Amino acid sequence: MRFGIPEYRLPRQVLDAEIDEIRRIGIDIRTNSKIESLSMLFDQGYNAIFLALGAHNGIRMGIMGEDAAKVIECVDFLRKVNLGERVVIGKRVAVIGGGNAAIDGARTALRLGAKEVTIIYRRTQAEMPANPEEVEEALKEGINIVFLAAPSRIARKNGRLSMEFIRMALGNFDASGRRSPEPIGGSEFTLDFDTTIAAIGQTPDIPPEFGLATNRGNVLQVDCDTLSTPQEGVFAGGDCITGPASVIEAIAAGRQVAISIDKYLGG
Repeated sequence: MRFGIPEYRLPRQVLDAEIDEIRRIGIDIRTNSKIESLSMLFDQGYNAIFLALGAHNGIRMGIMGEDAAKVIECVDFLRKVNLGERVVIGKRVAVIGGGNAAIDGARTALRLGAKEVTIIYRRTQAEMPANPEEVEEALKEGINIVFLAAPSRIARKNGRLSMEFIRMALGNFDASGRRSPEPIGGSEFTLDFDTTIAAIGQTPDIPPEFGLATNRGNVLQVDCDTLSTPQEGVFAGGDCITGPASVIEAIAAGRQVAISIDKYLGG
């Protein structure tokens, strides 16, 4: 939450107060402690493990030129800004995507001094997965949103990013329950930017040493009722089983897992 959610949306004093409350009730928090294997934890005497690993790996756009300088992944961008690192983005910024991360990236870019921020999303506003109130706030702040367009390639031109886009039309419904965007032949157009922020999705980073089964999107396989993994005594919840979702959904998963672990331990 500290490194992925901008301070204007989650005041740090509120987060600090929540963490202090967790400490006050007697929970030990150990930071800078990489876990190499789950068996190591069991060997140390722990009887149950809850994996709340999040989804911190950005998904690539899969287009020509995305490795160019000044094309950055949104999660990395937000992390650097929230860590207080100096991030130079220039005056014109493009954000690719339509989720909450895309909105956070766009509004953060505006706060860093960008004069023109444009979100490009391949569906319509009605299909945007971002919270509607966040979208409205972004529009009020002067952020542009180009709907029904997707990037097709990136090139360098006079020190800037020359991005080619193609117009999209909504076709049949896909697995997400939304109409699938389909490119319109001959509708290509080009826009120039100083920086492009890619915010098209995130996946969990599951250490292979854990030996746990995953589903599509690299999310962990769990029992839907108990949130237990196939490995005895190991549970999981939050973004690492659902993909990127909300803080409150992760908190709810933590509560569900706490109940399951209590029962598992004989409560």
